Amino acid sequence: MSEQPVSWKDSNLALVGSSLDHAIKEAAAQNEEAWRGIGEEPTVKVWRIEEFEVKPWPEANYGKFYKGDSYIVLHSYVKEDEEDLNHDVHIWIGSESSQDEYGTAAYKMVELDDFLGDEAIQHREVQGRESDMFCSYFNGPLVYWKGGIASGFNHVEPTEDNPNLFQIYKGKKKIHLTQQSLLRSSLKDGDSFVLHVNDSKAWVWHGKNAKPMERYHANTVAETMCTEGTAIVLYQGEEEDDFWGYLPEDTGSIQESVVDRSVVEFKLALYRLPGDLDADPEEVARKDCGTVQPFVDPACLDDGDVFLIDGGWHYFIWIGKDADRSEKLSSMVQVDKYCKEFGRPLSFPVTIVKSGSEPKGFKDFLLRQ
Repeated sequence: MSEQPVSWKDSNLALVGSSLDHAIKEAAAQNEEAWRGIGEEPTVKVWRIEEFEVKPWPEANYGKFYKGDSYIVLHSYVKEDEEDLNHDVHIWIGSESSQDEYGTAAYKMVELDDFLGDEAIQHREVQGRESDMFCSYFNGPLVYWKGGIASGFNHVEPTEDNPNLFQIYKGKKKIHLTQQSLLRSSLKDGDSFVLHVNDSKAWVWHGKNAKPMERYHANTVAETMCTEGTAIVLYQGEEEDDFWGYLPEDTGSIQESVVDRSVVEFKLALYRLPGDLDADPEEVARKDCGTVQPFVDPACLDDGDVFLIDGGWHYFIWIGKDADRSEKLSSMVQVDKYCKEFGRPLSFPVTIVKSGSEPKGFKDFLLRQ
């Protein structure tokens, strides 16, 4: 029996000298084949991590990801009234992605930035918590398929014998479809689901506490899938036998939805990295950077160091011009350590920016001179 892969959430990304480090270097050629010809024109490119290697993801599947995998996404663009290309490089981490896949994606993101002349802004995205920027690259909803490369699971179109069950979630600007197991216990009373059988048959199931906006989008998604018929809308307690026939009995039952209370309020915090993350956060901020509320004083950002800004819903790592290049990767280690030490969500977006090339989202936290 194969060993259960270690979740990406348990990773410390300590790559240098590790078995993962050697595996990546062995699998990669002197020059990564995947990077050839990129960075020359405005585009969006997606690659999947497959056994330590970077493999092109079919364009027809852009915006669709396996929950068990990690991906690299490049957005190259030209700003208005400018001629030079700008680049944003994202790694996307599925909720069931392994430590090896996450580590490889992070390693390769840095490699891609080097290939692009050290001019890209780097981001980490986690399933279900993607930034608005990342979502904007794809038309339609984000779709999360079951399985991944390690499980050998290949997505297939729904059939009468093997329909697809999707949970519908409304993000800030994007609809998310997460594929679930065909079990009654997959249903939650606070959510809406679409059971897609084929082009002429689909059901929408609304839990009793489902949000109105998610009910609306679930209905829309089902009608889009059911191109040769009309989707049937069901509410919890008003189900029909035909619907239940596709969801086998299991030991569970319809689940109560858990409200995410991971962030109710926050205080803007600034940390020098690597820093004393075992200390009280406010004490660290005062010791290293003075008072940082409600904005960060740009004078606190020393070009010889690396800093972390916890913006509540988004983490930023700022790398000074004179900081050691090895800190690019170790800074991601530090933000993971910070989240674990202080109980902050690992799933919020992370952006790595460089001194002199700060994006607007970062500048919004800075004190205006």
